Amino acid sequence: MGLLGSKRSRSTLLHRTHGGLPIHRELNTNLHSKLTVSESLAGPFVVTVTPLDGKRNQDEDSYRNLIEYYSRAGVKGLTILGESAERDLLSEAERQRILTMTFESIGGKLPIVVGTGNEDPQLTGQSSISAQDLGAAAVMIPPPRRLKTGPGVLNEDAIFDYFSSVGDAIEIPIVIQDFPQTDRPKMSPALIGRLNREISNAKYLKLEDPPTPLKLTRIHEIAGDRLKIFSALYGRDSFWDLVHGAVGIMTSSPTPEYLVAMHDAYVSGDRSKAFDIYLNTLPLIYYCSELGLAVRKEILVKRGVIRTSNMKLPEKELADSQKKELADVLDWVERAVLSSSGVAPLNSLRVP
Repeated sequence: MGLLGSKRSRSTLLHRTHGGLPIHRELNTNLHSKLTVSESLAGPFVVTVTPLDGKRNQDEDSYRNLIEYYSRAGVKGLTILGESAERDLLSEAERQRILTMTFESIGGKLPIVVGTGNEDPQLTGQSSISAQDLGAAAVMIPPPRRLKTGPGVLNEDAIFDYFSSVGDAIEIPIVIQDFPQTDRPKMSPALIGRLNREISNAKYLKLEDPPTPLKLTRIHEIAGDRLKIFSALYGRDSFWDLVHGAVGIMTSSPTPEYLVAMHDAYVSGDRSKAFDIYLNTLPLIYYCSELGLAVRKEILVKRGVIRTSNMKLPEKELADSQKKELADVLDWVERAVLSSSGVAPLNSLRVP
């Protein structure tokens, strides 16, 4: 039995301990009964951001507009409360509002993956139980930063025990997030294969440890088709990750129509079109990887999806000169993709 007890006791544990916050039992039960994901998760999933108003508080109208924007783009699912949501800078009440708004807006219509990672496995388990109770299709969990060791030293048994304790507490799948650039432990392909082999619900991997095509191939050699791998890392190697066997792309894209069109063209056999879209969106991907989350928010502002590109402090925001350069790059990319592949930009009605 793991640190959180058996799966049979999870509802009792949730009722007693979920951060002292009230659990919306009626809403949870209704949403859970509507959402049935019997097939494997695959395709383009977008990791959502947290829109803020002029005072850096949650902008709920912008968030609902954002969900609608992604839905119209044709994404196959949403991932919420990941790194791109500024999760570590949100209060527990703010996280709860994101959960509630997302499931109210789209629960039962698209699979929702919830980021639940915490340094403490007990808290990770409690958040994962809550997500499961709401109707999440899966939870996304990275290894804790506290388990990072020195160069060449891997704390693999401790990482395994952490994931195992959470896996014991829930029934829905775990998406293992492999993202060492955020000061988290680097996980070897052997460890990832062991997690998938020995933890029955560790079924997915969000791979963000470059060069991702090479690591993806090595993991496939160990785990085979048992582990489903999502490309990520801003979509930087998304085309090549699909070539090497990724089942989808899970990243915080502010231009989801290009993500969907590239993926759909690839799986339908039109690799030339998929490659054209990928190449023509690389300038935006470069901006995202170099300047971070602020770029994605600014693109969403320019498309009328959210009101401001404000970040939670102390995160950096774009300078006016960077915003102007980004506007030029966005305009070039939109014209290039439309000309080469016929994919029009998905602009939004302005936030009410």
